Amino acid sequence: MATSLKPEVSVSNEYFTVYRARDTAQAPLQNVELRMPTSRSHRKDGLLLFEIAPSTCVTQEEARHSFGPSPALSFPTPHQPPDSPIYLNYSQPWGSLRLGFSRNDKACLVSVVLDADK
Repeated sequence: MATSLKPEVSVSNEYFTVYRARDTAQAPLQNVELRMPTSRSHRKDGLLLFEIAPSTCVTQEEARHSFGPSPALSFPTPHQPPDSPIYLNYSQPWGSLRLGFSRNDKACLVSVVLDADK
């Protein structure tokens, strides 16, 4: 699947330049976003975010089978929207892999974050 990232000035700021791909109509991706740190940021590298089509429905059990049985868990705060996902966090040599799962009955994978924070 080929897609292109384009700068999004409206959501970029002094710390991150944001690039988005909206031409990801084919499953399993709905949206792709790359956040690259600017010279004002203290981050070493960027973040790559994927929104996953709900029809794909990778379960937490399947993710744990592939990435490990004991991830750190991140729960939404009361200040976040009610449909914010629960994240399974896996530490990697390059940074963090975060897998976001919906909080409905199916609890399907809805987002993947690759955070090159190391």
